[in-house]
Amino acid sequence: MVFVSELKEARVKSSFVEALWRRLSEYLGLSEYEAKLYVSLIEVGQATARKLSVFSGVPRTKVYPVLKRLIDMGFVTEIPGEPKRFLPVPPNIALKSYLQTYRNITQNLLSLISTLEDALKRARTQEKLRQGSMWTINGKQSIFKKMREMLINAKRSVYIITNGNSLILLSRMFSRLLDELASRSVKIKIITTNEQNSKYLVKELKYLYDVKVFDFQFPLIVLYVDHEQLLMSYIQSESNSLKCEDEAIFSNNPVLRRLIWAYIVNYS
Repeated sequence: MVFVSELKEARVKSSFVEALWRRLSEYLGLSEYEAKLYVSLIEVGQATARKLSVFSGVPRTKVYPVLKRLIDMGFVTEIPGEPKRFLPVPPNIALKSYLQTYRNITQNLLSLISTLEDALKRARTQEKLRQGSMWTINGKQSIFKKMREMLINAKRSVYIITNGNSLILLSRMFSRLLDELASRSVKIKIITTNEQNSKYLVKELKYLYDVKVFDFQFPLIVLYVDHEQLLMSYIQSESNSLKCEDEAIFSNNPVLRRLIWAYIVNYS
């Protein structure tokens, strides 16, 4: 009758064991039998091997070897007597080392995530700096507006590379602004072509700025400010009208800036 009573009780308790042993096995790496016996002991409090076999569903021949492993692992305590009884070590004690291990793993994982996030941010920043940006500007009015903006915000240096015709045009547009920059100790360097129509202007500008004249053909206007901003424009020589459609590119691309700087140094 006792055995039948235990069977009835086991059916009631089995849902508790089934609900927890899989999670215990997954979280702690216990075998199925180890997890079932420990959860069963938690449920019944203490029990003989025979009773544990009934409650847990673990074959009786396997119960003693599994209990021995649980004792060695600190999950179960053996109560001497005849028959032997087994008592579960409270979860807050038995699982303490596992909990600390998981806390350490979590902390290390958080640290790793933080390190990886920092590395990703640096990589994105470097990639952004490496790639830079480039915009197209259409129309002479828009081009000169951008040039004025760049000059107004110049802090350290202004480099201009252009031909004689465009130098005359730039002087008309920005002479006062260039003088203001020079008065603020902003370095101004002009590299231009040797042309008859601009030689008198070049002579005047040499008194004010660092001007270099070379015999080469150069159809563009290059404005390079503070080693950070670059504008390159093709101004159509046949017309100085502000309504004439011209094109320019504005960029902070580091590769393009290095190429232009190498060009400037070559003609310095």
